[in-house]
Amino acid sequence: MTRSLKLPAVLLLLLAASAMGADGPHLVDQYHPGDFKLVSGGTPAAIFVTDDFPVTSIAAQCLAGDVQSVTGVKPHIVINALAQNVVFIGTIGKSAFIDTMVREHKLDVSAIRGKWESHLIATVPNPWPGVRSGLVIVGSDRRGTAYGVFDISEAIGVSPWVWWSDVVPTHRDALVIGAGTFLHGPPSVKYRGIFINDEDWSLQPWAAKTYEPDTKDIGPKTYAKVCELLLRLKANYLWPAMHPCTKAFNLYPQDKVVADQYAIVMGSSHAEPMLRDNVTEWTLPKDEYNYVTHRDDILKYWEQRLLENGRYENSYTLGIRGIHDSPMLGGGTEAEKVARLQQVITDQRALLARDVNPDVTQIAQIFTPYKEVLGLYQHGLKVPDDVTLNWPDDNHGYIRELSNPDEQKRSGGAGVYYHVSYWGAPQDYLWLCTTSPALIWEEMSKAYDNGARTVWVLNVGGLKKSAIDMDFFLRMAWDIDAWHEDAQPVFLQQWAKENFGPDHASDIAAIMAEYFRLNYPSRPEHLAQAHFTDNYDEKKQRLQDFATLVAKTNAIYAQIPPQKKDAMYELVVYPVRCSALLNTKVLSPDPAQAQQAYDQIQQETKYYNEQLAGGKWNDIMSASPHKLPVFGPPAATGTAAAPQDETGGGNYISIDAAHAAHETAGPGVAWKVIVGLGRSAHSITLLPTTAAVPGAASLEYPFTAAQSGSANVLVYCIPTHALYPGMSLRYSASIDGEPPKVVDIDTVEFSKPWSTNVLRGAAIGTTQHVIATPGRHTLTIHPLDPGVVFDKVVIDLGGLKPTQTGPPETAANP
Repeated sequence: MTRSLKLPAVLLLLLAASAMGADGPHLVDQYHPGDFKLVSGGTPAAIFVTDDFPVTSIAAQCLAGDVQSVTGVKPHIVINALAQNVVFIGTIGKSAFIDTMVREHKLDVSAIRGKWESHLIATVPNPWPGVRSGLVIVGSDRRGTAYGVFDISEAIGVSPWVWWSDVVPTHRDALVIGAGTFLHGPPSVKYRGIFINDEDWSLQPWAAKTYEPDTKDIGPKTYAKVCELLLRLKANYLWPAMHPCTKAFNLYPQDKVVADQYAIVMGSSHAEPMLRDNVTEWTLPKDEYNYVTHRDDILKYWEQRLLENGRYENSYTLGIRGIHDSPMLGGGTEAEKVARLQQVITDQRALLARDVNPDVTQIAQIFTPYKEVLGLYQHGLKVPDDVTLNWPDDNHGYIRELSNPDEQKRSGGAGVYYHVSYWGAPQDYLWLCTTSPALIWEEMSKAYDNGARTVWVLNVGGLKKSAIDMDFFLRMAWDIDAWHEDAQPVFLQQWAKENFGPDHASDIAAIMAEYFRLNYPSRPEHLAQAHFTDNYDEKKQRLQDFATLVAKTNAIYAQIPPQKKDAMYELVVYPVRCSALLNTKVLSPDPAQAQQAYDQIQQETKYYNEQLAGGKWNDIMSASPHKLPVFGPPAATGTAAAPQDETGGGNYISIDAAHAAHETAGPGVAWKVIVGLGRSAHSITLLPTTAAVPGAASLEYPFTAAQSGSANVLVYCIPTHALYPGMSLRYSASIDGEPPKVVDIDTVEFSKPWSTNVLRGAAIGTTQHVIATPGRHTLTIHPLDPGVVFDKVVIDLGGLKPTQTGPPETAANP
């Protein structure tokens, strides 16, 4: 039918213009000529989709459901345009309707043609006879089209988390899209997605027992919901769950079909090369997953997957490690291991060329130098130029290294494998979402500036608990330019408004900002190793701050409309209450209070699983993931720090690093305060990290000393790592112009200093100085390398006891 449509000459010339605003398509309260009536007078517009990709129809169905969730009326999806108001959805080169409009010069798509995952949305009057008003959504490719559709869903007030967090949209009787033309894309990062991991205590038991009992596993029904969420967040990439509790993604034939229907690019983790899940798919003895002794078996094993999945859109992980995140088998010297891994990659690319595409450079491939593999890369492994170097963080949110200037020239570019959930040393964090968006911004913007623009993949654990971090990470990957050093407060305000409405958005954003601040010095799971003491009423102050936060949360929760309560409990109330309760259980000196806190955590978790949203989430939340001792009854854990007799003399000065009295930057750089990062929720750093640090760059902190004598200067830094090998992470400190004392705060992963730093969220450098006379003095700090982020400065004039690593985290500045 589309081939016979004859469109009027006056049509869509405005589509050539790029009038993309910061907020894209938007609702208006009152109709004006040129606006589009999506729902008016109880009548919805029709949605027109024909001969396009499966994901286009899926997105259209979602839009129809979204409109119904807002207004109570559901649009019809039609294959002809016999209606007054019509939403037209199509992809360039696939939709005959769209291509006809382009061919007849009725639609100009030059702004998006050939671009990756881009789309155009426009309100169009009188698109053809019988249609009074049109809303045209055009994608440059199949995902671009889907993203355009979901832009409309967000515009009408439907959160991407509508299903996964039970975010009920605000009811509206009418939906009118304001007139205009909007362009989105291409995205800042080409492949943007998640890794479902450590699903044992969340996604897997919930899927197996509650959502997908027929499969008794994370199967196609669950992955359909995961893929829909990814599309709503403008993501395109997925590493599936691969723990022993879950059968391999490809053991369910429908899984890959579902992913393809939703246009999601499938990959696999750093430990699972060539789309193979070794835990459940390698059926020979584990010790035979050895390239030295069983090369032919392994090659056949990989080739079988390529023959099954090669026609789908994939990204292939290269290399080899042992079964389930263990080192490569075969032994040998470091040089022998490098040579073996080099041969593995050569053989894998030969398979890809034979079974997927003869031009192997056109196949998406990544190499993730994770754990011991990074050492092999640093000892001479040559990764083909077109393969993306996917740099990992240290599992705790601090990127281990990035591409050096030569590596940044690689045609395959670079990416980042980043964690907001982790099972491993020095301690797990699997329970709550406690990585601040501010830290994600600091690390990922640094990565982007240094060339990591091809792949961003986020380890979200069991997915649901990581909702806030996942949302921000993927929005940042879509449009890096939209986020700056104030990203956290801006995002939290937008996030709270989108999910809970404008009335309480500011209060909820403030609650979550304080939640991230309090959990920064110690995640709940790390309390047993925390550095909180009884000195200066430090523990007492921390518990009071949590109590205040819980009271504010409960007050807003009581005021929120009933239909919003489930979402607020999942996203705000449970994490706030339970992080406070675990702090009380571990830090309170009152055994009865500690026991009560433990009991309430069990009650909150039982409510989450059994009553929340009518039992929808049964078995998805554990009160003791991985059964860490810190989660056990109070008698089993004790307190986080042994009692100390010293109370300290108070003769120290604690200053938020962002509160320097004077800043000097220099050419090409500027001091930026990262809002929400660190103990005081304000850290300061020199940006961009791609520029050399000027010798004159400095921060000055005047202070008054009551007496002369020795002084220690403790500088709390965010425990980041040097940008790449050969770089350091240094600063210098001097008082009153003395020769500066230099400190390098970088650490080696899995070393004791590194463990200490990630558990307390700080790399603390210490320098010794002499105060010549009482009175006024000036401390000057110079950054010497890019990437040093200053959190807090402490001048110890004798008030800190030897047992302390610094003043109390919550002490006020004297």
